[in-house]
Amino acid sequence: MKRFAHVVLGRRPLASAAVTSPSLPIPSVWTARRFFKSDGTPYNSDMTDIAHGSRYNRNAAVNIAAEQVAAGQYAENKPRAIMFVNKRPVEIIPQEENVLEVLEREGITVPKFCYHPILSVAGNCRMCMVQVDGTQNIVVACSTVALPGMSIITDSRLVRDAREGNVELILINHPNDCPICEQATNCDLQNVSMNYGTDIPRYREDKKAVEDFYFDPQTRVVLNRCIHCTRCIRFLNEHAQDFNLGQIGRGGLSEISTFLDELEVKTDNNMPVSQLCPVGNLYMGDADENNDIVRELETAGATA
Repeated sequence: MKRFAHVVLGRRPLASAAVTSPSLPIPSVWTARRFFKSDGTPYNSDMTDIAHGSRYNRNAAVNIAAEQVAAGQYAENKPRAIMFVNKRPVEIIPQEENVLEVLEREGITVPKFCYHPILSVAGNCRMCMVQVDGTQNIVVACSTVALPGMSIITDSRLVRDAREGNVELILINHPNDCPICEQATNCDLQNVSMNYGTDIPRYREDKKAVEDFYFDPQTRVVLNRCIHCTRCIRFLNEHAQDFNLGQIGRGGLSEISTFLDELEVKTDNNMPVSQLCPVGNLYMGDADENNDIVRELETAGATA
């Protein structure tokens, strides 16, 4: 039996301890997609692309990663490590995944609004916060790179208070029109509010009212419902190469809009931007076709 020493959480094992090296499963194509850019080159060592959201051709990266896995070259080049989730060890690939991806892979549900698997990471909704074990620090899971030895808690009083506070802030200006909203019963905000919302709001001021507008002939933007997740902006930028839509203003005055009134977002029913909205902010025709396109993109990312 081969003897070797390793360090776990800063503790030195006994010299006489004999252990066997655990067998590491061959990584799937789903995990392999994160290691190569569209041109086949690996990400840089500090993985800033993953931490802040990368923009690359996923289909090309998927094909390259699949070839690496099929050739048996992938497992040798990517060492594994251990982090801890709720006191339980979880295998990760260091600096290649963010914490939210690890949690979802392990089947742990974390509320989120801005994160989507087919989009770059924004980290602006702050709903996927988790606690660093042994401290009073909370971090945003989607923009935090998973590191060896990291230990996080996904459900604690501190985490719950932070999420409840975020939901309360989001609902300050959100209209109470769920019964007539097109997204009712299929709304991320509605579902999260059931777990983290409050029955008695502390804010008594009037809600902000903004006029609806159309950013193309068939897509209506209900700005009163917008929670500024920027999914629509990132989808158009990254998948449609359309940069006319953006966010103007700051804080409570932020709005999703075209930068010039005369500009239109060049999209049609083949660009399912409305189906990415976590609330009923965007309403677009032919929802069935749009849902099919989103599912195809998600399937391509999940099987990559």
